[in-house]
Amino acid sequence: MKRTTILAHSALGALLMSAPLAQAADVYVGATYGIVDMDDIDTSGNFTSDFTTGTVTGVNPPLTIPAGSPVNWDTELDDGDGFGLVFGVQFELFRAEIEYSYTSNDVDGHANVTAAGVALDGIDAGVLLTGNVGDLGTTVGELVGNGQGEVETSTFFLNGYYDFRNSTNWTPFLGAGIGYANVEIDYSPSNVGIIDDDDDVFAWQIMGGVSYAINEQFEITGSIRYRETDEAEFNSSLLQSEFDIETETLIYDLGIRYNFSI
Repeated sequence: MKRTTILAHSALGALLMSAPLAQAADVYVGATYGIVDMDDIDTSGNFTSDFTTGTVTGVNPPLTIPAGSPVNWDTELDDGDGFGLVFGVQFELFRAEIEYSYTSNDVDGHANVTAAGVALDGIDAGVLLTGNVGDLGTTVGELVGNGQGEVETSTFFLNGYYDFRNSTNWTPFLGAGIGYANVEIDYSPSNVGIIDDDDDVFAWQIMGGVSYAINEQFEITGSIRYRETDEAEFNSSLLQSEFDIETETLIYDLGIRYNFSI
């Protein structure tokens, strides 16, 4: 997470330096909790070297799949949880803030496994093990259908907001942010480790919501965020393969914000 740490330190420095330049600039800190609806993932990759299948019923003799051949499957995810911490500066109707966010989604299951265009769900799982001879008694589809593992993201954003202030305690807002995300993937269906890796990638988000001022110091917030990451690269611990995976997420969150002057 070296790049995300550098980004966070740079953004914090920029915000702190900007505060004294503004007339009547207030600062705030806040925290959020949200429900994380991450889209199901198209787990797509390629073999990085020649792969020789195991010998099972229907695959005898074993096959050698050349390097560069595609391997992919569909990964279904459960809704998860997300937490956020923010530090920001208020400039009249505009706000600038840095945000740290953590989200986690459990894997519900995998399906539709193919290698070099060959559907594997109905073939004995021993086909995935080079040197294996004989059926293991469970198919590839049954093996990967068991949903163990999770997708975790830790993200630093630099966000900008516009507040639609009015004569009430309710303030609608719109915003957007850019940053870096550390995406960590653990695919372990049936306790078989397939992927356990992480990568740092560019991320962006757009958000809209409303805040309610309890008093001059405290506000309650509610928002919806759409968040997306660039493709992250992951190596498989079971197959000689590399995967390019991107995440798309909707987050429905509630938060609290404390305002004070510096």
